[in-house]
Amino acid sequence: MRTFILTSAFLLFGSIGALAAGPSDIDGIQWTLTYANGRNVTSSTAHFEIDRNGTRFTGSTGCNRMFGNVGVRGQNIDFSAIGTTRMMCKLPAGNVSETAFLNALDRADKFARNANVLYVFDRQGRTILRFKRQVKQQPVEDPSGRRQLEEKKWVLESIRNRKTFAPIKGVFINFDAVKGSAGGDSGCNVFGGEYTVKGDKIEITDIVSTLRACIEDEKMAVERDFFDGLRTANRFELSDGRLRLYRGKTLLLTLRGERKS
Repeated sequence: MRTFILTSAFLLFGSIGALAAGPSDIDGIQWTLTYANGRNVTSSTAHFEIDRNGTRFTGSTGCNRMFGNVGVRGQNIDFSAIGTTRMMCKLPAGNVSETAFLNALDRADKFARNANVLYVFDRQGRTILRFKRQVKQQPVEDPSGRRQLEEKKWVLESIRNRKTFAPIKGVFINFDAVKGSAGGDSGCNVFGGEYTVKGDKIEITDIVSTLRACIEDEKMAVERDFFDGLRTANRFELSDGRLRLYRGKTLLLTLRGERKS
């Protein structure tokens, strides 16, 4: 029986293999969980989405927001540096435990796509996760500036009225108006959070990050001030291609807008 099950799994992988997608065919799509570790998932908001660069992902465990790195090469897929918020949730029937979902992502080795269904396999070729494509609703145009925030990748230019401690590449934040999420890189750790905008008011909350310790070039000091600025900001301005975050009248962070690649 065990041989039959494993053989069936490999046959399934082989039959779908011809349809397996490259990075451009699975990224930028919200994939909603429908099956995990031998159980159908009928009532869950668990999902993930790979960014357009094919290097990072965001989503939900069905309880907490999650984010991390992802590598997609051919039919191979690898989720790593996964971070989540820390809410306690009572899951309804038809759901899957957060631990089971995260463990399955950690074991992911290969994938295949058949139309609007995405299959994820472990190293033994067994189907451990299955997702369906979720069509996202288009956001309503918003004069508040929320859409303008989403259109750019915002790279840290200065902290308060001074330049950063050292020229550190890769410190940035992206905004997603559809999901109300924000995330990026501190130059040391990957992070994610939520944000709300009303007029020129902004709140960036529930920021969580990976826990890598970086001591070179004062990266930890920059990260601390960067996160403090994001958490403290309650007002923003968009002008001359820059996003400025304030606490009242006090300038906290200046970020330069760049084209999302």
